[in-house]
Amino acid sequence: FGDWYRGCSHFVQSYYSGKTTDCGSQYCALSSAHIHKAPNCPCPKEYTDERRIQSMFHKACEECRA
Repeated sequence: FGDWYRGCSHFVQSYYSGKTTDCGSQYCALSSAHIHKAPNCPCPKEYTDERRIQSMFHKACEECRA
């Protein structure tokens, strides 16, 4: 969950929801569509949080305004 800043198109995460989604990529080791079965597969093994927007602002985020 987090805030979306339309001024700079940045998503600023407030907290982690714990809910992940399957990206469906055959080159993602954690996807159900993953094609490599070897244990030493070089594909990335990173979870990404589903982005849920709490608030939307029409300005740039704090980091971009600095």
